[in-house]
Amino acid sequence: MPARFTVSMLMLHGGTPRDRQAREDLIAALPDGADADPPDELGVFDVHVDADDLDGALHVIWNAVAASGSDDHLVFLEHPDLPEHWRHRSRPSGT
Repeated sequence: MPARFTVSMLMLHGGTPRDRQAREDLIAALPDGADADPPDELGVFDVHVDADDLDGALHVIWNAVAASGSDDHLVFLEHPDLPEHWRHRSRPSGT
């Protein structure tokens, strides 16, 4: 039986107009019954979906990200299967 899952997302560019549009596009691509909270001051927001398990919830949201073309602007805040998935964006200061 499906349960309600909450997955935190992040707008990558500080909530620019394009980030906000990507978030709206994501919400439009989510299945019926899913919703999202407004972003906080850092661009973090929660998406709520019904799924059989957390992996299912992540797949539902990832499919909506892909369908909406918002993957350049939105990311999972914490992805359990890819520890330190953000590292490719890290650079030493001054580079």
